[in-house]
Amino acid sequence: MTIKQVNNCEIIGEIGIGGMAVIYKAIQNSLNRPVAIKVLKEEYASDTQLVARFIREATSLAALQHENIVHIYDFVKEDGTFRMVMEFVEGIDLFDLLEKVHHIPPTVGAIIALGVSNALEYAHYRGIIHRDIKPSNIILSRKGEVKLMDFGIARDENLGDLTRPGTSLGTPAYMSPEQIMGVKIDFRSDLFSFGIVLYQMLTGVKPFSEGGGKSIMHKILNAQFIRPRKINPDIPKSLERIILRCLAKEPIDRWKSTADLRRALESFVAPRVNMHYSGRLLTYLYHTKIITASETETFVPKDTLMDKQLLREDAGMPPPLKLGTIVKVQGALGMAMLVWILLVHLLSSMASSQSAAATSVGPPGALKVVAWPWAKIYIDGAYADTTPVARSFSLSPGIHKVTLKNPYFFSETRKVLIEPATPAKLKVELRRKRH
Repeated sequence: MTIKQVNNCEIIGEIGIGGMAVIYKAIQNSLNRPVAIKVLKEEYASDTQLVARFIREATSLAALQHENIVHIYDFVKEDGTFRMVMEFVEGIDLFDLLEKVHHIPPTVGAIIALGVSNALEYAHYRGIIHRDIKPSNIILSRKGEVKLMDFGIARDENLGDLTRPGTSLGTPAYMSPEQIMGVKIDFRSDLFSFGIVLYQMLTGVKPFSEGGGKSIMHKILNAQFIRPRKINPDIPKSLERIILRCLAKEPIDRWKSTADLRRALESFVAPRVNMHYSGRLLTYLYHTKIITASETETFVPKDTLMDKQLLREDAGMPPPLKLGTIVKVQGALGMAMLVWILLVHLLSSMASSQSAAATSVGPPGALKVVAWPWAKIYIDGAYADTTPVARSFSLSPGIHKVTLKNPYFFSETRKVLIEPATPAKLKVELRRKRH
């Protein structure tokens, strides 16, 4: 059945379809604003349990008037169908964003996570558990807003549960252990799913995936995951600790409240972002070509968009060396130069042939190695260190072979020319092995 009108809303076109509903974009003529209309599929209109769940979703959303949750404006039962008139959010969902960029800089990922945690804290305080936290249910608007949507399988503790005991609902890759087991859950189940999303945002991969003859559900229940900093060393330790606490197998080991999680994220973001969080998110969306300059400049000054530090961060490049680090490297090179001069002076008293051989070598240079996600460094076949490493390696002038190894990625080998008393830099992104 083709829908052209719902109350005073004129349908423009279909924008999405799910398991039990179709979503349309429409214009609400009375207020001249875009809206989204979620319509229960016609074949499910006679299924009493699905109708009850659809009505429950509308009831739950009506109780959640929060800036980080998609709003509901109206609920319509008409001609044997059920429809929700909802806020229309122009933007990109997190699933599509990760498909484009692979992973997100830690500060930007934490801002997105903070918006989701604000939404969850508000819902949990009112006894509503989302039960389906995943990237496709998080949308980033073209105004820099973070919105949580789709409360279709939410559980409202004030209204009772529509789910039969022993039944698990949700998306397997983002389920908590207690969801998989079909036992009674509380707000901490959402925190586990939230932890999976945050892990994926910052590393580009999910902590649990199919493989090795084991299902995702089996791994969530029994397997350990790779710590996020081993995949992406740019993740600060404090942010990794937030993720690890969310992903504790036992609910009692997770955050004691959603408010505690939100406060931890605020403590991480506040000292690192000196602008409005929505503006920082918009800057990232502009740098990744999700939105245009004209859209961004409505909210963010042009000089902020061109900030070199933000451009480097959003491009996944390491920050420039700090002054203290540069001074240390220069000091080390200066000492090396001094030692070399003394050595040359000492050798000048030796035979002319020996002196010539010695002076042809020249003072050592320095090599800085940056690898993503992390790697063991081998220089001329000998193990040197493991990234991330702040120091530079002092090397004799000439060509050196540098090999980077990570068991989860293909090894990479580069030849680097080191010039006397000159710093050099090697930056390599490893390619993940496909299993």
